[in-house]
Amino acid sequence: MKAVICLLFPVLIFAQSPFPDNLFLTNGKEYSCLVTGISDSKIEMIYANNRSESVILKAVDQITIEELGLVYSAGQGFAKDVDQIKKFIDARMEKIAEEQLVQQELQKLSVVSNSDQIGEADSTGLTEYFKYQKPFQMKKWSFGVLLIPYYSGRIYSMIQYYGQNPPEVYINSFAENEINMQGQLSYGILSNIMVTLDVAYSSSYSEYSSEYHRRNEYEDYDSGRKSTNGLYMFDFTLGLKYYFLEFFPNDVNIYALLGFGQQFASAEVTEEDLYPGPEPAPIIEDNMAEYIEGMNSPWHLDFGFGVEYLFNESISLNSNIRFIYASISSEYDYRYITEFETVNRTFEYSSSEFITRIGLGINFYF
Repeated sequence: MKAVICLLFPVLIFAQSPFPDNLFLTNGKEYSCLVTGISDSKIEMIYANNRSESVILKAVDQITIEELGLVYSAGQGFAKDVDQIKKFIDARMEKIAEEQLVQQELQKLSVVSNSDQIGEADSTGLTEYFKYQKPFQMKKWSFGVLLIPYYSGRIYSMIQYYGQNPPEVYINSFAENEINMQGQLSYGILSNIMVTLDVAYSSSYSEYSSEYHRRNEYEDYDSGRKSTNGLYMFDFTLGLKYYFLEFFPNDVNIYALLGFGQQFASAEVTEEDLYPGPEPAPIIEDNMAEYIEGMNSPWHLDFGFGVEYLFNESISLNSNIRFIYASISSEYDYRYITEFETVNRTFEYSSSEFITRIGLGINFYF
């Protein structure tokens, strides 16, 4: 009885035509088929002898899909909402997959409980049922982590020399080709365009103290200073990622990047006299921390290119190179006050530069 059911199952599934859709090409040819995927640029289908094929939309004159009727014509475009068509196709293919799973289970039971001859008959009866493979569909959201082994940007700090009154202040800039990490959250607004938000964080902290003590029969002298310097930087970039071709699994996909953002810095700068003398100490007022924050908070314009290899619908490996135009401007105000004099100093620093970043990372789609 199980063998009979298994033999009849493909017949019941295909009581209607196994290829209920129709594809008319611009050269006049017509194909009965089962549409398995549709997008703004191509149609995917299964047709005679269970062959899978894709056809670019420019070569299509008309498409009719089962109960939806005419869904596309070359002169009018899509007659129905594309998302509605996709939902119908996906639901239909899921139903076919469930029917196929039931058929496979019945076949297994038949093979176990019947003779080899019946089992062979079952296998023959199932050959007409095409193998279903769920069509690839790009997921809307992704989150990626990018490792940046090369970074050509600069970090700015200040150096104060206390040998003079008032102390001299100098700008210090340095480049660190240290490894950086960056996270990216993306959302697909079209099949080949994604909105991106990049976030990066880096920090540094140092503490320095120096003491000097002198003892002899004439002197009992102590001096010392303690300084701390901390810099914490968050970088945000809002941009677009444009794929030159539609995403294909197990293939290399090329994209371009464009973004605009700013880095926000928070600075911690303190100077402490460890052994203040009996005489009144000079009063020093400045905006050192604010100045360093401004020096390390550039706005930037990014553009670049990358390649992405999609292992499946959920994971991809990507690499990119970015060229970044960055600009900064900050003003330093300083006041040195003693009982004899007051010294004011103000200067402004601005700079712009091109920065190169090369990264390698992994993306998770969901």
